[in-house]
Amino acid sequence: MSWNRFTLASADSASLSSRVAAVSRIDGSMEVWWVAPDGSVQGAYWYEGSPWRRYELAPAGSASANGGIAAVSRVPGSMEVFFVGANGSVQDRFWYEGSTWQGFELAPAGSASTTGGIAAVSRIPGSMEVWYVGGNGSVQDHFWYDGSTWQRFELAPAGSASITGSVAAVSRIPGSMEVFFTGGNGSVQDRFWYEGSTWQGFELAPAGSASTTGGIAAVSRIPGSMEVWYVGGNGSVQDHFWYEGSTWQRFELAPPGSASTHSGVTAVSRIPGSMEVWYVGGNGSVQDRFWYEGSTWQGFELAPAGSASVTTGLAAVSRVPGSMEVWFTGGDASVQDHFWYDTSSKNFDQDVTTDIAIGGSVHVVMRQDGFFSFSTHAHDSGFDNIDYTISAAVLTPDGHVFTFQHSGHTEGTVAGLPFGTPDRNDDFTFVGNNPEITARWDGILNGTFKASLDATDTLAAGVTGALGDLVKAVLAAAGKAAADAVVKLVS
Repeated sequence: MSWNRFTLASADSASLSSRVAAVSRIDGSMEVWWVAPDGSVQGAYWYEGSPWRRYELAPAGSASANGGIAAVSRVPGSMEVFFVGANGSVQDRFWYEGSTWQGFELAPAGSASTTGGIAAVSRIPGSMEVWYVGGNGSVQDHFWYDGSTWQRFELAPAGSASITGSVAAVSRIPGSMEVFFTGGNGSVQDRFWYEGSTWQGFELAPAGSASTTGGIAAVSRIPGSMEVWYVGGNGSVQDHFWYEGSTWQRFELAPPGSASTHSGVTAVSRIPGSMEVWYVGGNGSVQDRFWYEGSTWQGFELAPAGSASVTTGLAAVSRVPGSMEVWFTGGDASVQDHFWYDTSSKNFDQDVTTDIAIGGSVHVVMRQDGFFSFSTHAHDSGFDNIDYTISAAVLTPDGHVFTFQHSGHTEGTVAGLPFGTPDRNDDFTFVGNNPEITARWDGILNGTFKASLDATDTLAAGVTGALGDLVKAVLAAAGKAAADAVVKLVS
């Protein structure tokens, strides 16, 4: 479970002030981009079973050596990279499986600050949205919908943002986006959008809270929560978090002097019950802070003093629930890669379908320390509202069965009549701990998994009967007549 590292690109490969961007478009691949000292944009990609390979995405002079870079993968067969040009333009490079990289100018020369940040999200497969700091301290928004062309508007007027500051964005649910940026006065600003409404905003942290040259990062680990981190003006790392139904709360994750006031922050949520944050220390170290549900924040030094440029950006991805990878510019202008694999967790996934207009998916994570998470997604594609039950079971070779079950509700077209929008999706996550997982860990690693989805009103024997039928099915698949024991983890 320890972190490992290697040099992805040798000394003098990256600008010391280069931001870094990365995506994982499929479980078995990662791609990372950075700006070189000559203003070219360099890329590196990895496919499972093959070594890392490099290429040049844009030639020398294309990018600002101090500007932002961002990337999204809206569908598994596509990636898009956005970067600030040396002339203050915004450049777009895109790739579709089976084709080569292509590109165009998204915004003309002078549009963007050559020292400012850029962020992008894809809230649904058919859309992308990009934000960047304008040369006049505005925040600009460009958006694209499948079948249409890119459109643009001003999200925040001139003077709103620090021209050396960062931008971060999340989409916690398909019908919402939230953008965070550093104000010119060191405040942290929040702009949010909900489908059917206009963009609105407020001040998340007052003037003087944030470094006007530091980074900001955000994640949404579950649909009803968001968390934001930024470098404080005093070199602290600040954390703001929000849960649906409550107001934003704040605490200090790392004290004054912990972070470089000129470097970035990055974060991932690899499983619903965990978050991890990385930042560059004032001494060029890379610091790691991590959180697991039910515990407090903890941390360690990922890379020692002098490892990182104190003006670098960082990027991180979690391509599978049991892995994380982090990239940053080294103090020698190299590109460093640190990676982690969890050998003490087991993931089970299955799509679930029915013969009516509802389907979904199930994701189970079980850990050797007894923690587990059970996540489900259901989608109603029909006219009627549907009450449903999702059941799942893990069978060990010695006959122990661990079961999970959730009943929920989705809305069909009828719920939106005459003018409303039905809530067709229902997502559920439960995190817990059971010592039987630890006791049966070797068996779980070699376990058999099955899941099912049923409309609740069609279950003749009720939800208990549905789980019983699933247990029989998983036993039959493993060639067993009966279970030695059944452990109900979620019911």
